[in-house]
Amino acid sequence: MTDTQSRFANRRKILTVRQDAMELAASIRIHLTADAPTALRAFLDDLHPADITDAMLFLKQEEKKAVFDLLDIEEAAEVLDEVDSATEANLLLSISADRLAEILARLPSDEGADVVGGMSKETAERVLGLMAPDAAYDIRALLSYGKDTAGGIMSIGFVDVLETATQAEALKRFQEKTDADHIFYVYAVDALGYLKGVVDLRTLLTADSNALIRDLMNPDVITVPPTCDQEQVGHIFARYDLTALPVVDVVPGGKLIGVVTSDDIIDVIQEEAAEDVAHMSGSDAQELENKTPAQVARLRMPWIMATLGIELLASCVIHFFNATLTKYILLASFMPVISAISGNTGLQSAAIIIRGLSTGHVQLSHWKHALGRQVLTTAILGGSCALVLGIIGGIWDKHWAFGLVVFLGMFVSVNLAGVVGTIVPMISKRAGFDPALTAGPFETAFQDVIGISIFLSLAAVLLHILH
Repeated sequence: MTDTQSRFANRRKILTVRQDAMELAASIRIHLTADAPTALRAFLDDLHPADITDAMLFLKQEEKKAVFDLLDIEEAAEVLDEVDSATEANLLLSISADRLAEILARLPSDEGADVVGGMSKETAERVLGLMAPDAAYDIRALLSYGKDTAGGIMSIGFVDVLETATQAEALKRFQEKTDADHIFYVYAVDALGYLKGVVDLRTLLTADSNALIRDLMNPDVITVPPTCDQEQVGHIFARYDLTALPVVDVVPGGKLIGVVTSDDIIDVIQEEAAEDVAHMSGSDAQELENKTPAQVARLRMPWIMATLGIELLASCVIHFFNATLTKYILLASFMPVISAISGNTGLQSAAIIIRGLSTGHVQLSHWKHALGRQVLTTAILGGSCALVLGIIGGIWDKHWAFGLVVFLGMFVSVNLAGVVGTIVPMISKRAGFDPALTAGPFETAFQDVIGISIFLSLAAVLLHILH
């Protein structure tokens, strides 16, 4: 796989499955079956490209191609930018180089770079060779940055003006910059292109025509380098309530090379959230795309086998305490409850920590604070569950000693599982691994083993002492 193909394969577009999209796909299929291109073209004319994109999720590949071939260049550009990656990759195989060049000319450079990233090196060069030199250069420049960095998601369609320019000159520059997209600000630069400040559109439009940009601009600009991780870019957007974030080659005070806009970062947030949820389920975010059951099974198999191996340890623990269980058979009735509650508590703690690490609310440098909060939380949860289960156990066995065993077993198991669920993701993050990977079935199974081991160990000791 080439570098650009790798870049494309790891950039996922998250689509929402809608009931009306399924109905729309059925209507499109009826028109396709009727073999009346003119009628289908008229039907598509009344649809928004976003609705066509959603409907394509429920069409067969040959049907998607037939629909796409009927779209005009403007519609095709919007649809190609929004379809899921698997559909896009298949469509790219059937589009001529000339049509692709026309489509890319209608897309912003950052979105065009994502499309080109899905082509083979030979096809990409042929298509870029058919485009205007400036547009092709912009796309090549964006492809040089890492796929998960500010440079990889930024747009170069921004408006920059000299800080010595007047308001009237800035407005003229604004009007001439027809390739700019999502314009919220005008960026003030010096003669060498170094970012000096930013002027919001309202300030620019209401200023006197002779006012200098350096007098209107805000010199305190938040910036990031092109190598900044896209997840960190998302944190900055959220922390400072931004709608756009300049990207400069050197922070601070570097040359302005691009701007990350709010719509770019929404895609990033969706992508990161999808990956976290998929990892926590012991799966893979690629399952969100068009994969066969066999491919999905291969993705899940390692996790299932790891879980199976760890759960076998629980069987060994139970066998080790066979004598205790034989003597106090009622203990077996409470084992599934304690195992489930401790496992779920640990997984909840892991989910909270992973989310905190992702949003920046949990910092590794303040791990003691995060651990302390989780310990207090699980102490309350564990104490409440243990009290209820202990009372039930005492009434059931008609001995307070048995209730005490159940109470302590539940309380210690839940709290230890909560500590494990809190610490393991932070250790993974510190070691450079994805913490979501440790919070799936593997960790749940591990916490099951802990819960059963603690419960049976306490039961063996306490029941021996009390009897």
